[in-house]
Amino acid sequence: MEVQQNNMGKRITLYDEYYGFLENPGKFNFDTNPHRLIIKNYALRTGDKILYEFYLKEVFPDRAIEELHSFDKDINYIQQMGREELALWLIDNKVKVLQSDINTTDKDAIFRIVHVSDTENPDTYLLQQDGLILNNVAPSELIAFPYHVWINTKLP
Repeated sequence: MEVQQNNMGKRITLYDEYYGFLENPGKFNFDTNPHRLIIKNYALRTGDKILYEFYLKEVFPDRAIEELHSFDKDINYIQQMGREELALWLIDNKVKVLQSDINTTDKDAIFRIVHVSDTENPDTYLLQQDGLILNNVAPSELIAFPYHVWINTKLP
């Protein structure tokens, strides 16, 4: 667990160098706050809700209760999959686009399904990827990763 926390600390430092969220917390809203997303990612992967709860109560007290309720639901859908299992799951669920919480190439990123209707072109969701958080990725890219991938299996 200590190694995981060290990784989270290093990730916070790296992402802060890119975004400057520690110096300018007002620059980010709840949904796009890199600091919150990194801590939530850690909490979902490790089951350490206490750290995330403390963070929310300190930084986003008006959103803490609702977010912790959502967290309790989401944690039941988080799982790690290897390439074959992931490919089958993506096909079975007709997934067209996924979104990462943290950098898409980070082994700890958790991906969730982005709803794309049958009338929409999935490629439009893959354009203009910028930054280290909340980037969309095609299922084919995810399957190519040489490691197990974290997935939020909750369907939209």
